[in-house]
Amino acid sequence: MTNNHLQAERNRAASRSWRITAFACVLYAVVMMELIEAIRTRHAVRSYTGQPIEDNKIQDLNAVIERCNREGDLRMRLVTNEPEAFGNFLLHYGMFKNVRNYIAIICDDSAGWEEHCGYYGAQVLLRATQLVLDSCWVRLTFSKRKASTHAGVQGDEKLRFVITLGYGARPGHPHRSKTYAQVASVNGNSDPEAAPAWFRNGIEAVLLAPTSINQQKFTFRLESDGRTITANAGNGPCSVTDLGIAKLHFEIGAGKDADFVWA
Repeated sequence: MTNNHLQAERNRAASRSWRITAFACVLYAVVMMELIEAIRTRHAVRSYTGQPIEDNKIQDLNAVIERCNREGDLRMRLVTNEPEAFGNFLLHYGMFKNVRNYIAIICDDSAGWEEHCGYYGAQVLLRATQLVLDSCWVRLTFSKRKASTHAGVQGDEKLRFVITLGYGARPGHPHRSKTYAQVASVNGNSDPEAAPAWFRNGIEAVLLAPTSINQQKFTFRLESDGRTITANAGNGPCSVTDLGIAKLHFEIGAGKDADFVWA
């Protein structure tokens, strides 16, 4: 082999090494994405490419689903490569395109199911964001009958929501949200300057939570003891489930060192 050939081979090897290193860095960034960053990054996506979800990501999501089902008394299931639930006219009505993967949020009528669907479903949604998957929380614009069949709903189980998953055809975008003063107060004072930093940070994350028809009916009040938080769902469709999502966001935003309890 000539010197020129040797140099060309070295260049090709260096290029392969760089690509492998770059790919490893991307994987590392995915693993290390903080939950608060996932909250800030996630936006609803309704149109997807045909790219399948990789097996390792499916395994990761199933592990999170298993834990959340155990802790929240839910029966969530990940359904992949299934086009029928969003395959009829509802696809156009809800502006969903090429949905083939979704998390079916399933439970019975046990006490607390509405808030549990939100709190634990949001954990799976944020994990999907960490895995660089796009998503959308869906209440109505899909075929519950077909989704229930593919998710294996049985007995006293009911399919409450689905979360679509995949690689978006285009990025999602932020939606208008309420202000701190509209959803939060400290002992009756809605001025954010009156709140400790951890409470303000929690509310900042709350205002990024997905809610039904973007309603954000919830309120959070820090009581006079400086530790107890009263969270109310308000009145609206799925407002209790919205509150479950918002409470998870608050806990993440406030940080692990925040000393508070739910009323």
